[in-house]
Amino acid sequence: WKLFFWPVPPKVFVGGWVCFIVSLAYIAFLTAVIGDMAEIFGCVLEIPDLVTGITFVALGTSMPDLFASRHAAVEDPTADA
Repeated sequence: WKLFFWPVPPKVFVGGWVCFIVSLAYIAFLTAVIGDMAEIFGCVLEIPDLVTGITFVALGTSMPDLFASRHAAVEDPTADA
């Protein structure tokens, strides 16, 4: 991971704007890669692009909530199991 993020400068340069812009570029690049992979996945399984897109968006928005809820439930001794 350290090799992947070495181009991101420290946030002290130009008040953090350089770090912010480089981070946005990384997000754009990773979004393009994930979109292309989802398109290839749907093409291989002969699933329409609309269905593949909706499925991946649903997974992308639900998985963080799932992991956060699981972590909270595991860490809290009074949580319902």
